[in-house]
Amino acid sequence: MRKRFWLITTLLFASVLLMVGGAQRASVTGGATVADPICASSATLETLGDCIRDHMPKAGSNGFVAPNETEQSDWRAVVNKMLRGSCDFSLPASLSGVMRIKTFTDSANGRNYCVLMEAHASKSDGSVDRGWGTFIVYNGATRELSHQAPHPISDSETEIQAITIFKETDSRSYLMAGARRDTNSANSSCQCTSKEADAAHNTANMFQATNQELINYYGASSWYAIQWHGMAADTCPCTDVYPSHGVEVAPLATDKIAVLKANLRIHNPTWDVDLPGTGACTLNATDNTQGRLINGVPAGSVCGTPASSYNGKFISIEQDPGFRNPSDWINPVKDTWPAVTIPPAPAGLTAAPGKRKVILSWDASSGAQSYNIKRGRASGGPYTTIASGVTGTTYANTRLRPGVIYFYVVTAVNSAGESGNSNQASARARVG
Repeated sequence: MRKRFWLITTLLFASVLLMVGGAQRASVTGGATVADPICASSATLETLGDCIRDHMPKAGSNGFVAPNETEQSDWRAVVNKMLRGSCDFSLPASLSGVMRIKTFTDSANGRNYCVLMEAHASKSDGSVDRGWGTFIVYNGATRELSHQAPHPISDSETEIQAITIFKETDSRSYLMAGARRDTNSANSSCQCTSKEADAAHNTANMFQATNQELINYYGASSWYAIQWHGMAADTCPCTDVYPSHGVEVAPLATDKIAVLKANLRIHNPTWDVDLPGTGACTLNATDNTQGRLINGVPAGSVCGTPASSYNGKFISIEQDPGFRNPSDWINPVKDTWPAVTIPPAPAGLTAAPGKRKVILSWDASSGAQSYNIKRGRASGGPYTTIASGVTGTTYANTRLRPGVIYFYVVTAVNSAGESGNSNQASARARVG
């Protein structure tokens, strides 16, 4: 009887210890266990960004784990799917135990965003296990801008500044590094004056991989990567804000940093905004690995080779501490990058018969990035899309049955969507 009483008492005591220990573990900095994904209760992008930042590996913790080539490649594949409008899919095996992808609805504006983020904070201090970062896509974007925060916490407030501007300017994507730049004590093998967790000066991270895929996704299309950095108030004493294109070259008046400066001064007339070529500041981001990559330096050479020229797609913004309020930037950004709207329907469509083909021609539609060709067998449709992504204003529909009349319309497409149908044109393919 005594043995049974002792056994029951021991089991009860052990159960109490387990419950107390579990409660203590769950209470550490709001840390989440494997069964309790982090930031599940966040309601807006801003609170989500705050929560993700608070679960980053701590300074000096050596908590950043550099991804291998397979993990970076799989990450790029996920980024590509997100940019193409997908969000409901399974992650590759190399990422599935680390990351999660989900549709996030912002309670403030009711919009849906696709979010890729670390899934769990299973360490005792509540920090995530790898420090790989966060990527968010808005598929209703009217501006092909990627707002990026490479130095969260270290450049205080820039991570929330970037996510707020991303949200309020209807931009395409947001990228935040998963660890602060001083997380690991080891020096970078890419640039030895930086630490290996510094996203802007290394290649073995998901920040670099994301920009590689952004370049791949956009190709020759117009887009911009805007990195939000912070400098100390005495770094460039006479400068409040300093944008650059990643090279020590004075910009043209039409370059985006020059246009941005003018718009910043309109909305914030007391600000001192300086540009490269004036000697006011030397923070030109010439050693930024994403800047080098976007400016055309081969991926394998970005650690040691500065860009010799620039294409204007990379923008680094250095700011004093008092100039990082996103509300001061929203209108200047909107003015510098006007919203892209759905292009008008193409006009002037003609159809000329040829040997077993019909040759179409139409007038260019303002703002169109490509065209879709649609064909029907009856006047007025219905029409079936027979070609998409056509970048010129002519198209030859080949391998047609001679003597049959075909009816065509063309639509214009850009990042905002697809236009209505053009006028209808018809023709019969000839035998010879």
